[in-house]
Amino acid sequence: MTAALPDEFQTFRQHVLDTANEEQLLDYLKTYSEGGAYTGAYFHELTHTGPAHPDRFDISDVASLSLLSVTLNGQMAHELTKKDKESDELARVLGLEPDRDLGELTVDQVKTLNGDEGLNPAWKLVNRIQGVGPTRTSKLLARKRPRLIPIWDSVIARVLGLPTTSLYWIHFHTALTLDNSSLDKKLSELAEKAGVGERYSRIRVLDILAWMYGKDKKNYESTVLTELDAESDEE
Repeated sequence: MTAALPDEFQTFRQHVLDTANEEQLLDYLKTYSEGGAYTGAYFHELTHTGPAHPDRFDISDVASLSLLSVTLNGQMAHELTKKDKESDELARVLGLEPDRDLGELTVDQVKTLNGDEGLNPAWKLVNRIQGVGPTRTSKLLARKRPRLIPIWDSVIARVLGLPTTSLYWIHFHTALTLDNSSLDKKLSELAEKAGVGERYSRIRVLDILAWMYGKDKKNYESTVLTELDAESDEE
């Protein structure tokens, strides 16, 4: 399954591929990854005792959301981390889709990923928690599958022309794999040159670049630009 890219996503894709913009893009990655102004630099690294369970959410996952400017209230956190049949089911369905690079999946694999045999059941189990919404859901799943699940929020929605999460995994896969995976390869190259290849997955690099690119556009509200992943739970 492929999807025609929104014009905004195509424009940004070409911006990243244009060698004339490489210095700017490397500066984005270096500035962001330093972590001084952008706490989201440590989103995937925050842990409280050691490596987190890949399929179960714990307090470090809850706390990590604050680094991307969203939070869970007490009830949400309890629902997400409590041990019961639903958390067992969430762990089971997450475990069916191990982490791997989205850009290396085939079209058929992405079609499966986006269906009821893939990660949709996990998405629904997280999203069913009252008040969580698509922004928090995408970020929580990105914590567990950082190479596979892109972050979605108001900034990504605007820069890439993805106003809802419908098919957004497929849009990302399409962008990464067009023209012999030229964008996927470019993201890897930029990450290595910026010294963040070991820290960030390629879709995380894309997320960072898209936000920093959006930050420089004058028509973005300043309230949206105070942190990498400003909250927006509107579908």
